[in-house]
Amino acid sequence: MANYSKHEAQDWAWETLKGQWTTFVTPFTADDNIDEESIRANIQRARALGTTGGGCTWGMGEFWSLSFAERCQVMDVVASEAAGVWPIAAHVTHTSFKDMIALADRAENNGFDLLVVAPPYMVTNTEDQVIEFVYGLADHSNLAIMFYNSPQFGMVMSPEGLDQICSIPSVVGVKEASFNQQISIKTHITTGSNAIISTPDEWIFAKGKELGFQQHVMFANTSDWRFDLPGRNNYVQFIDRATQGDLDQEFYDRHISDIKAISDKWWGYTVQKSGGALPVAMIKHWGELLGLKSGHVRKPLNDLTYQEKSELKKDLESVGLIAKPEEVASIDTRNHAAWLNNADAGSSGMMLLVSAQNMDEVYEADKGGADIIDVKNLQEAAVGSAHPSLVAEARKEIAAKKHVSVTLGVVPNQAGTVAMAVHAAAVMDATSVKVGFIETDYDEAVFILRECRRALKGFGTKLIGSLFADNVLYENGLDPLLMVQLAMDGECDGFLIDTLVKDGRNLFDFIPEPQLKKMVLEAKQAGLSTALSGHLKLDNLDELARINPDIVGVRGAVCSSGDRDRTVAWEAVAHFKAQLDLRKTGQIDVYAGHSNGNNGHVNGYSNGNGHTNGNGASPVNDSGWAIIDGRGKNCAGVIAALAKQIEGDNSSFVEVILADALNIYDVLGWAEQAGHKLITKRVDESGNTRILIQPHALIPTN
Repeated sequence: MANYSKHEAQDWAWETLKGQWTTFVTPFTADDNIDEESIRANIQRARALGTTGGGCTWGMGEFWSLSFAERCQVMDVVASEAAGVWPIAAHVTHTSFKDMIALADRAENNGFDLLVVAPPYMVTNTEDQVIEFVYGLADHSNLAIMFYNSPQFGMVMSPEGLDQICSIPSVVGVKEASFNQQISIKTHITTGSNAIISTPDEWIFAKGKELGFQQHVMFANTSDWRFDLPGRNNYVQFIDRATQGDLDQEFYDRHISDIKAISDKWWGYTVQKSGGALPVAMIKHWGELLGLKSGHVRKPLNDLTYQEKSELKKDLESVGLIAKPEEVASIDTRNHAAWLNNADAGSSGMMLLVSAQNMDEVYEADKGGADIIDVKNLQEAAVGSAHPSLVAEARKEIAAKKHVSVTLGVVPNQAGTVAMAVHAAAVMDATSVKVGFIETDYDEAVFILRECRRALKGFGTKLIGSLFADNVLYENGLDPLLMVQLAMDGECDGFLIDTLVKDGRNLFDFIPEPQLKKMVLEAKQAGLSTALSGHLKLDNLDELARINPDIVGVRGAVCSSGDRDRTVAWEAVAHFKAQLDLRKTGQIDVYAGHSNGNNGHVNGYSNGNGHTNGNGASPVNDSGWAIIDGRGKNCAGVIAALAKQIEGDNSSFVEVILADALNIYDVLGWAEQAGHKLITKRVDESGNTRILIQPHALIPTN
């Protein structure tokens, strides 16, 4: 928070603008909103590296793509996280002078220390116009101002023009990012004794030593959080010393120069590729590879291609910023395959599975927020098996906590062959592997699945049996209504019901909603995961939500034109995911106007106590009360825990805690179907729903 008066701004700046100042990208969520949580995490990372201060919504922050409200939102979050103890700067340049002033006021009211302003990138074609523009801001605001000289704003000020700008009261200096060494050097020499001049590149320190000037601050670049790691802040150390006149070239050559060479290589490549635009996509992905949160870039910028991402990753491995594959080869990854009760994978309620047939689509699905990425080969068959190289690459590139599944397609009636393929999927650490049947005898299908189960021994990969709703179109098609029993007899972890037809019909044209609901609930009681697919579209989401399978599988609905033969588009994935989540949270009531046989309203609360163990049913205490914490768990796990609790102790009340609206409906339906009594359904102070169930054995008989 600025603690200086306007006439003290220059003195404040000489005292405060020192060392390494960082600048942040603006992270976006998969549905293209500001990711506030990631902004905070990224600030914490940069502060932990020892940076002096930081700035937001600058060039790297994609300010041009942000609405006025979003720029304010980012400033609000940054100011809140800095909490008045870490100096912060807000970039306020705007084509509208009125909006620039409003942004400056917002920054000042939020406790920012400094404003950054550049030419308004439209109409302003002369240096006199720019000087007048900056004068207007300085007259209005009480905050110190740094001018930003960069070709990204349509014009580059001359050293003489920069000198005039620095004569404006409260303009304390220049971030000289013209990428023209002559302009930087001359500005340092002519203006550097009266104002703070900062060129955001390390070459300036050696040149200053040679020519007799000293840069006091690196204001500002992304090199701290791109070059340094937690516990290893070599870049920040170098800058801190260099800005005090201690230029340790040996330290730089030993710890930084190789990384800088890679940065220069990729910076030049991506700038040239984009015709001169800042390489925000490269910077964002670099940060992601190091564990920061960035998300995608907004148009008109484009993210790196899969090939570019892969090459950048290899370059960062070569300088030790991320581990090489051989360095982690000794780690046992067989337990890395997260399953449906892994809260880190965002698994509560319906999860979105997106089918991908190449790495570009894998990245699109991941970027759009798919919970499960299912690799397959559409050229081989409608549900063909992907090549092992694609499976291995997808599992390598996608974070371990993210689900990557494998579709084997319609398998032959050869148990050994299928078991070998299943084993290969497990070796590649697939989350799950799907084995599908059309014209296979039931007993033979059971035998094949059991052999597959044997092939998965010692691995974390889950076995999913699959039948097709349109099997009825085949003379000897295995009845899809046998799916639940087949999954249980075949020792599967779950099932998938899909379709094969390409004539416009989908899952619901073959199996109606009530029948699917019955099958899914039966499977959940048996502890099986449940997945539905088959040419599903957004229009089917209400039906799907009422059925509430653990997984909803799509492809065509998230392709660029709604055609499954086109490519997966992250925007379509994000939209489908957002619509699915609205139903999970209850913001869209899928039972409105629909008879569900259960309104969920129960009365008469009897208070009690219970102690959860965090992993299912709690030990029953003296009050005869157990608690099952179903938050972050899939519905099958919750219902299985309820059934096990009541089966083992039918003399205690059971309270279940839930956060997912669709799981709530299913638990209520399961309890009524099983003959248990619903005592209460209430929302606690944390917003979770608590349902109190009286087991059937405790209900008095008349």
